[in-house]
Amino acid sequence: MRNLVYVFSLFIGIYGLQAQTKRDSIVKYMRSNLVISGKNPVHSIQTYISNEQESICEAVGFADAIRDSAAKLNQFKIASITKTMTAAVVMQLQEEGRLNINDHISKYLKDVPFVNVYDIHILKGIRYGNDLTIKHLLEHSSGLADLFTDSQVRFYLNEYLNKNQEWNPQKLMIKYFRYRLNKKAHFAPGNGFFYSDVNYFLLGIIIEKITGKSLAQNYRQRIFEPLGMKDSYLEYCELPSGTRKLAHSFFGRRDISRTLNTSYDWAGGGVISTTKDLSEFVKALFNGQLFKKDSTIIQMITMKPHPLKSGRISYYGLGIYQYSFNGDIYYGHGGFWGSLMAWCPAKKIAFCGSINQVNSPFDTYKFIENLIKIFNS
Repeated sequence: MRNLVYVFSLFIGIYGLQAQTKRDSIVKYMRSNLVISGKNPVHSIQTYISNEQESICEAVGFADAIRDSAAKLNQFKIASITKTMTAAVVMQLQEEGRLNINDHISKYLKDVPFVNVYDIHILKGIRYGNDLTIKHLLEHSSGLADLFTDSQVRFYLNEYLNKNQEWNPQKLMIKYFRYRLNKKAHFAPGNGFFYSDVNYFLLGIIIEKITGKSLAQNYRQRIFEPLGMKDSYLEYCELPSGTRKLAHSFFGRRDISRTLNTSYDWAGGGVISTTKDLSEFVKALFNGQLFKKDSTIIQMITMKPHPLKSGRISYYGLGIYQYSFNGDIYYGHGGFWGSLMAWCPAKKIAFCGSINQVNSPFDTYKFIENLIKIFNS
């Protein structure tokens, strides 16, 4: 018996040493990718990687680029990872029989004057607004122009001149029509893929219209509270949750967290969270905590291939991208400020991380792939 205890203790000791060595290797690799100067600095990096046996949560650098050391659970702007949360709420509403994703959006938005469904999508003089479905919005196949990319100079000049401007869905749609983006549709509904945040603004409005509750309330009651995501909240729309310090987001050298009101992100990218909270969310999507039917998540990850200008193929479902790291398939979403959330069903691996920089000075795909490779070693 004594020998058995000795062997068991020795095994635990070796395992603990291997785990610490792996953790040290991950931290060392993260530190090697910090960039403290230049046009596109990376001042802090946060990573959470887990499988069914272990988890590693680490952070390096300075959260504010100056004096606050990065903490493992710093909160950060998750940007477009928010879209997966919006899509999850829509799919819950479908399970509840309150909508069908094949419904035309006019069924829910025809009485919302600032949306103006009839004129929202005009292509070569033809109005397609009444042909748009909820599914078109979810999978970015609507053809709707994007407020940020199709009017980039005009929108961000407005932001630069009005740094403290507060946004809401009505103001966003008013700007959409003022910039005549309704007449700059890219294709007829269902005839292509074009990533547009306007799709998710409309989904947010539909959620509020159906439920009679704010989008923030829907996230909180349907996702954050059931999953114990105490450090997550919809920024500008509710009081901050949690006591974590914010890891600042950078656009080049510009500290966005100090200088810009990003309330325009809303249903397309407005949530603040942590790597640990995001890992709980992405795991819950796939283990039945958020949906009653297995068919719901299958519907979300049914992917369509979309050729990119780079020659690569992008795969997008309903609010979820498909990725490949080290030959394994992952599902999740990335965010504008340098974040990624991903889940590998085959190996039960969750990866969540952020470099808090829009214009990464290194290959973020390879960076993530190498982190996962170290974790799996």
